[in-house]
Amino acid sequence: MQRAEAGVLQRLSQEAPRRGWRYEERNDSYCAYYNEGDPHLQRSFADELFSPSDPFVRPPEAFEAHEIVRGTHRGRSFLGARFKVRQRGVATYYARAVWVRTPKLGPALQVRPAVPLESRVNASIGRGDLRVGDAEFDERYEVRTGDDRFARAVLVPQVTHFLKTDPRPFRGFTLLGANLAFGDRITDHRDLDKLVAALDLRCDLLDLIPRSVWA
Repeated sequence: MQRAEAGVLQRLSQEAPRRGWRYEERNDSYCAYYNEGDPHLQRSFADELFSPSDPFVRPPEAFEAHEIVRGTHRGRSFLGARFKVRQRGVATYYARAVWVRTPKLGPALQVRPAVPLESRVNASIGRGDLRVGDAEFDERYEVRTGDDRFARAVLVPQVTHFLKTDPRPFRGFTLLGANLAFGDRITDHRDLDKLVAALDLRCDLLDLIPRSVWA
């Protein structure tokens, strides 16, 4: 494992300057990207039933940033990092992130595979998650947002088609602040092959979102 990591870092150190990318072992100033934006997502009845919210719990907060890779890919700024995150004021876990930056901050939007039981509970009481009018997409994905108009503007037909048909393995995406993240499993964002593949996935989606969304 040590030899593999050394090989990953050696390749990154050689390739990053050529691409105009920057690597830092630690720089906590990048925690601002993790903590930016409004994380509010509307909660359904099933959310509250199975996992009641505590109004006094603050959202997770990053306070250390490690293994930072930053640069531009396909004309878009990106950030990959491993954050140390605390909740309720206690350090609890590390979170790995690979984000492509959007043109500006927007409301929170989460698109993830639907949980059949939860969807049925919500639908039965008329409090389902947001529907966009694409029957197959609405069946397969659950949409939570802080602004329904923003979500509908993002989830245009070309975007829902992409999410239904793209063969790469992922479990939805999240827009939070100005960060686009996917639910894809990235074991080491410093590995150039894994990082470029993850960035391409994010850029492919951003190419489909109308520019008017960010106006």
